[in-house]
Amino acid sequence: MWNHKQKAVAVLTLSLAIAGAGSASAASTFTDVKDKDNQTIVNALHDKGVINGVSATQFKPDMTLTQPQAIQILVKAFDLKGDVTEPGDDLARKAWYTDSLLIAKANNLSLPETFNAEEKVTREQFALWLHEAINVTGTYPSTKMFVVFTDQDKISKTASAAIQDLVNMNVIDRSTMGKAFMPTKDITRMEAAEWVYHAVQMVDRYNKANDDTTTPTPGETDGGQMGYDPELSIAPADTADQQTVTLTVQLPNPGYSIKITDVKLTDDKRAVISYTTAKPAPGEMNPQVITEGKVTTTIPAGYTPELAK
Repeated sequence: MWNHKQKAVAVLTLSLAIAGAGSASAASTFTDVKDKDNQTIVNALHDKGVINGVSATQFKPDMTLTQPQAIQILVKAFDLKGDVTEPGDDLARKAWYTDSLLIAKANNLSLPETFNAEEKVTREQFALWLHEAINVTGTYPSTKMFVVFTDQDKISKTASAAIQDLVNMNVIDRSTMGKAFMPTKDITRMEAAEWVYHAVQMVDRYNKANDDTTTPTPGETDGGQMGYDPELSIAPADTADQQTVTLTVQLPNPGYSIKITDVKLTDDKRAVISYTTAKPAPGEMNPQVITEGKVTTTIPAGYTPELAK
């Protein structure tokens, strides 16, 4: 939900470290990262000196993460802070992940009561921790669309809401909708890097667009997709091959209006919706009361609507 009264509490930098790896390599790429999009992610992070491979040329994208590695990734990526001292601390005997574990606990990440340094992390567990780490830094916009996976019944109630949010915030790729999420499968280094990379990018974009010096107002710029709490909902249309999409936006007063300007259909069955807000007519007097604006359009059946970025 878009809350303009809440600002992010931290200006994040792109700092993702994959724990348990060797020393940083001078090379700009890893030979075992074949996918072009993955190369872009890994190269961008590596060029910033914030991830390492397991060797000078190997990233091991399919290797799974342990609990300490996953926690350290999130602490570093979101620059989480906390007290890392405990009564009776023996610094010489601290495990390499102790500080990150204490920081994660201080920020109320839902860690298991018994922390096993060798335990692998499942996809749904990492999604939950990632969602919690994002929320530590602020409140961010997302659409309110229920995402259905083919193995929806296998996702725990604890992690379900977090996964829904991550997909709606485009942290987890929307193209995964309608497929198996595989919640109990161990997450790989590449999957974790992808999710965290996109999460940090999302937070960073939001912080830049919503700094403390400005409060965006719907219609402030021509053609701007501005409004409070934009929501999308779907209902059956008059014909079986269509569905009706309703865009709801809260506006500053009854004089504002909204209009859908474009719907782009993508190959992966998404309907990307663009809209504009219009200011009241010059000289028009309106009560300064937040009102709800609604506009509808139709899209083909089987497509998932989302707002254009």
